[in-house]
Amino acid sequence: MKREKLIKVSVIVGIVVLGFTSMSLLGSADKKSSKREAVTSVRSVETQKVEFSNLALEIKGNGVIESQKTLKYISEANGKVLFAKNNLKDGTFVEKGEQIVEVDPTEVQNTLFSLRSDFLNAVASILPDLKVEDPEVYDKWYNYFTSININEDIPTLPQLSDSKEKIKVSTRNIFSKYYSVKNQEVLLSKHFISAPFSGYIQSRGIIENGFVSKGQELFTLIDAVNLEIAVPLNVEDAELINFSDRPLVRITNDKEEARDFTGRIVRRETNLDRNSQTLKAYVQFVNNSLDPYYLPGNYVDVFIQGTQLKDVTLLKRNLIDNDGYALTMVNGKLDRVKVDIVAMQGDEAVINNSIPMETRFVTTILQKPLIGMDIKSSNEAEANVEEVTKEVEDDSLVAN
Repeated sequence: MKREKLIKVSVIVGIVVLGFTSMSLLGSADKKSSKREAVTSVRSVETQKVEFSNLALEIKGNGVIESQKTLKYISEANGKVLFAKNNLKDGTFVEKGEQIVEVDPTEVQNTLFSLRSDFLNAVASILPDLKVEDPEVYDKWYNYFTSININEDIPTLPQLSDSKEKIKVSTRNIFSKYYSVKNQEVLLSKHFISAPFSGYIQSRGIIENGFVSKGQELFTLIDAVNLEIAVPLNVEDAELINFSDRPLVRITNDKEEARDFTGRIVRRETNLDRNSQTLKAYVQFVNNSLDPYYLPGNYVDVFIQGTQLKDVTLLKRNLIDNDGYALTMVNGKLDRVKVDIVAMQGDEAVINNSIPMETRFVTTILQKPLIGMDIKSSNEAEANVEEVTKEVEDDSLVAN
């Protein structure tokens, strides 16, 4: 019995010792596992090195092309239409100096010939007296008399030398007859219309052998070569343009086949539009080739040459927060810096030289940026090398 009790006690003690040993081993394993170092994740981002340089600003605008010259013709004569180019159909092109319309001038022309004949007789009537009284004045008026052609415009009257000559000319009604002829010549000219410049006709049409009356609208002539664009500008953009230098303007169309044109700003408005709070700058250019993408009515973009800025850099405006801060990479960690924006250039901000040259902007849009988080550049290998070198130098300084 005593032996059996001894065996039982020995078994129980063994079990207890084995349990304690197992617990000790498990506790040691937990301590080792808890001593593992946590692995820190490094976020890959794209970066941009700061490079300051001089920049010529380019201000973007847009507008509709209009003709510099548009003339509306109203008939100043009554009569039958003897000639009308292409019956004045809409879109007819005419060259500078080409005749467009002729209204029957027969009645006015006959009256003009009669008046010229009367004037010629009046001049001839003073020649005998002048020949006797003053041969020098006679020669002057005789030469004038011989220069008159009844089929051509009357030449300007000779210069009068004294009051005696003036009296002689006045008593023969030469002045009155001369101006009657001139008025009739003006009236005759209104029966013929020629193009003062090359352009397109805009009209409802006038048929030859039809009848027109004085005051009737005939057509509108539109210059398609010399063109103009009214470009609305914000006050901020207008301040970046030196209008006194008549800056160059690049004119573009969004069609792939269209080429660019070059123009200049020739004037600007001084009053702001109340609704849009903009002022208009007027760009002029020449379309000698009559490129269809740059005819009146086309909508185009313009890029105006602005002032020259010194020692600036460009950064996408969406990388700058509302407080004027941009994210940067410093010693492999995320940081931020305050930037000085001097102008906007499209979707980019122009930044003044107010930050260190070694600054690298983070150009990746981060959803939850945490200042101090570990980052590395994915597009600039030298950026990572510089950051590592910087860390080594800093560690060396600390060790010393």
